[in-house]
Amino acid sequence: MTEQLYDCIVIGAGPAGLSAALFLARYRRRSLTFHHNSPRNIYSHGVHGFLGHHGILPTELLERGRQEVTQHGGLIIEGCVTHVEQIADEHFRVSTGDEKIVAQSFEAKRLVLATGLRDFTPDCSGFQEFYGATVHHCPDCDGFENTGKRVVVLGRDKKTVGFTLNLLTWTDNLTLVTDGDSSDMTDEHFAKLAEFNIPVINQSIVKLEGDVGRKQLQYVRLDNGESLECDALFFNLGTEPSSNLHEKLGCRIDEDSGLIWIDEEQQTSVKGVYAAGDMTPRSQLAVVAAAEGAMAAIHIHKSLVPESQRV
Repeated sequence: MTEQLYDCIVIGAGPAGLSAALFLARYRRRSLTFHHNSPRNIYSHGVHGFLGHHGILPTELLERGRQEVTQHGGLIIEGCVTHVEQIADEHFRVSTGDEKIVAQSFEAKRLVLATGLRDFTPDCSGFQEFYGATVHHCPDCDGFENTGKRVVVLGRDKKTVGFTLNLLTWTDNLTLVTDGDSSDMTDEHFAKLAEFNIPVINQSIVKLEGDVGRKQLQYVRLDNGESLECDALFFNLGTEPSSNLHEKLGCRIDEDSGLIWIDEEQQTSVKGVYAAGDMTPRSQLAVVAAAEGAMAAIHIHKSLVPESQRV
């Protein structure tokens, strides 16, 4: 069993998971990384703010990352982890497969959860044609590219008020569309928006139109028949974890963010289980995810150093 026991299994191969896998490989740790499904930013026209890689396509960034991990001796396999359990101190088992596929199990001393989040997206015609180019979910990632432009914001609750006000960093030409539900917003919220001349339209968006060839959004069609001219749309409809593996392990949830609680070493409330990337309470940027993955690997390596080598 000892020969089959990995030092660490990384679940998720986005910037966080691959960064952890790369550092674990460079520490010459026996690690295994699971790669499954598309990353959250797969539709983006470029990763922004990643020093030295600004504007790189998400697919290219991840392909480079996979190559770097394997070139350092790391092992990456394509598969979906469907179950995880702790079977002893410093001993975890992960399993792949479902009722149609025979499950395989792998065991490790440490785990890194890096499965990310899934965005709730607008349910309207034309969304997919513009998503990632002129329709976005992250102002930190794509706000700069919309400096001075006409921006429509789609969101249903009071959190969208702060989301909208944050976009004033780049443009003051903003319109908030509530998708027909503004019940969570108070008079104070409406007053704050009015203070910055941000109109609020309590309608739903039924269609996005524009130059599909250039992926340039031009009109937002509302369910009352009206339309808004715009250059971009940002939506804030919430997220959900891409997996429930943290629940199966009993990891604590951060009360403020609803994401996985971690300490200063990226470790969750379950000893030996670390988390990195968008599923943690910190900023949801690719460069931050990569940094968290590296930090997780650093602390995992330190935790595995034998007592005889410590002073």
